[in-house]
Amino acid sequence: MASSLDSREKLLTDIDDKVLLCAICMERFKSPKILPCHHTFCEHCLTKWVKANNGQLICPTCKNQWPLPSGGVPAITSNRFMNDLMEVISSNASSESIADSVCEGCKKSAMYWCGDCGGQLYCNVCIQTHKVVRVLQDHEPMTIAEYKEKMSTQHFRMTQPRLCDNHRSTKLEFYCDTCQVPICHKCTVVDHPSRSHEMLSLESALEKYMPDMKAYTLKIAQKISDLKLRKNRAFGVRQDLDLNRSTVEQQIDTLCEKLIDEIKKQQMKMLGQVDDIYKPKCKQSDANIELLEHKIASAESMLSYLNHLLTFGGAVDIMTAQKQMKAQKQHYDDLTNVPCGDIDSDLVFTENPDCLQIDLGVVRGNHLTKQGIAIKSKLGSKNGDRMETVTRNQLQVKREEGSVTKQTGNTGPEVIGGRELCVEKKETQPSEPLVVKAKQHQPTKEVQQSKRETKATKTKQSNLPCVFADSPGGWSKFKLKGQCPSPGQKFNDPCGLTFHNDRLLVCDKGNNVVQILNQDYTCEKVLGSFSDQFAKPFKPRSIAVSQDNYFYILDDNNLQIIVCDQNNKVIRIITLPGDTNPWCIALLKGFVLVTDAKGHRLLKYTTNGQYVGEIGSRGHGCTEFKYPYFVAVNSRDVIMVSDCNNHCIKCFDADFNFLYQYGVYGHGDSQLDLPHSIAFDGADNVYVCDYYNDRISMWSGDGTWKYHLFQGEGIWPWYISVSRDRIYVRGWNDKYITVFSQ
Repeated sequence: MASSLDSREKLLTDIDDKVLLCAICMERFKSPKILPCHHTFCEHCLTKWVKANNGQLICPTCKNQWPLPSGGVPAITSNRFMNDLMEVISSNASSESIADSVCEGCKKSAMYWCGDCGGQLYCNVCIQTHKVVRVLQDHEPMTIAEYKEKMSTQHFRMTQPRLCDNHRSTKLEFYCDTCQVPICHKCTVVDHPSRSHEMLSLESALEKYMPDMKAYTLKIAQKISDLKLRKNRAFGVRQDLDLNRSTVEQQIDTLCEKLIDEIKKQQMKMLGQVDDIYKPKCKQSDANIELLEHKIASAESMLSYLNHLLTFGGAVDIMTAQKQMKAQKQHYDDLTNVPCGDIDSDLVFTENPDCLQIDLGVVRGNHLTKQGIAIKSKLGSKNGDRMETVTRNQLQVKREEGSVTKQTGNTGPEVIGGRELCVEKKETQPSEPLVVKAKQHQPTKEVQQSKRETKATKTKQSNLPCVFADSPGGWSKFKLKGQCPSPGQKFNDPCGLTFHNDRLLVCDKGNNVVQILNQDYTCEKVLGSFSDQFAKPFKPRSIAVSQDNYFYILDDNNLQIIVCDQNNKVIRIITLPGDTNPWCIALLKGFVLVTDAKGHRLLKYTTNGQYVGEIGSRGHGCTEFKYPYFVAVNSRDVIMVSDCNNHCIKCFDADFNFLYQYGVYGHGDSQLDLPHSIAFDGADNVYVCDYYNDRISMWSGDGTWKYHLFQGEGIWPWYISVSRDRIYVRGWNDKYITVFSQ
């Protein structure tokens, strides 16, 4: 008996420690809610989670998104099985103490235990009264000895009768096969009449559907096994790839030691080729491992729940779960449908026997796209094109009729952020200039007309960035971490980014300043020394610059827009309403536009601070928003608002008349998921931070989708700015800015 009791105690402890813990707060469940994927969490934890995910119900374990009921998180199905299991654990924590307990009625020695009464104890006399009371006649009390014997077994089920939610005092005895829900006999009269509903006893329904439940459990177990095999294979590829890389680099280094300085240039080129092959494969291999681990954890969590449900759950619990199981059949079947390609560890070096006369050798290996599809490595071209590193002094850029001429300068490669800048060139004599082809920008008729109209518009056009090459590839990147306001201090929550007069302006919110960086990314000036003039600390979130070089800075901590000059002199302050949640500002023909995320609207003020009007309310219509975070104005004075939770960019004219919109919800081409900041290039191409798709979505000025940039980089972009030759992106939760150059 002692051994069986010890086993029971161990089982109860394991259940309490592993099954009854919320994966969010890591504490015992409080009001557990179960999602369609069979993952359970505390109600208050889910409430915070949904709020943090902008009102979307995304499972924290498997990352699947489910519709949020109209009643919010409280309306999600409660996990009655977990609730009852916690009650069983609590009431049976120590069955040894029952032997010494007394009757709760007369205080005599207890001889009986009734689970239907919530674990009430009775003596020999009181149990007789219990048996004759009409409302208690359905109860099934047992002797203390019977109870201890039952609790000494490792496998037990909850024996308390389940009561109907609609008829609180009536047991659930039937199963409506038509509606797929357990019901009581009263429900069969009105809600589930037998003339139109097929009825089964709970025992018959359990017998009917138990094989399906067991079959799905076995299928999930098999999928976990398959995922683990794939993970092991991915680890093997990763290890082989590291070993092959080490071998190839050793061979290359050994050979290059015998050669003169001229040949060492080829050594650096080939080592770069190794990295070009190794890094994409390594990144994809690590991504495969991470994704497989996530799939395994998700499947194991589902399997654990279903195993405990089948082991400890009653008929009601199992039949309730099987309905969800059938509804989510495709979710289970797709567990091993991992959206990443298996890759090989192919990376070898072949020595060229004529290396002293021609090339040192060739590094071979299949390149990978971000989706894991193999493509050929381009090591040269039929015309003899080659890759060569150049210094910053060599990058003397002259853009005329679509070409960029780069003059030669000091020797030695330039390294920015740990990467060498590489450009494509034709084989020429050393004295010839290096030429890189670029797409020539033909301005639209509207832009040409605008240039002819006013001098002010000419000034505006001159500050616009160039048009990047019409291709999603060929980008290098590095991290810009800042150095202000004091030497050695980095960015702290960089927010709004703006490029103006060859200067990058960064709202360094955590450091309470705006940094102005020159072309070498040195902090040239800071704005914010006027912070002591306000009631609360100055927290810049967004910035815009007028044609007369005044800085308009959104200080959301004080609900105001500060207008100042470059010497930190405050010209005026525009006060915002106290109920607003301002995120971004933009300038338009003597007006200031402000997004109010909380009020789901766009506000309009004159540059002198006078309120003009607004547009928007919560909704899905053309002039309605759901959390409009960012606003921007292109060269043709089209106002663009990122309607975040409507997953689109809505466009208006200067009088707030709706024009058109970019994007709809989704993850494919021309689709967006929680769009954030917006930027433009010289042709009014639109760059959108497609946050939840982890990419930059690029559109032409006429609303045509072009392509995606930097997809799957793990940046999760929030803020963006475009200069003449670079794109600046600040990702979610980053304390640095990622700079991309083409």
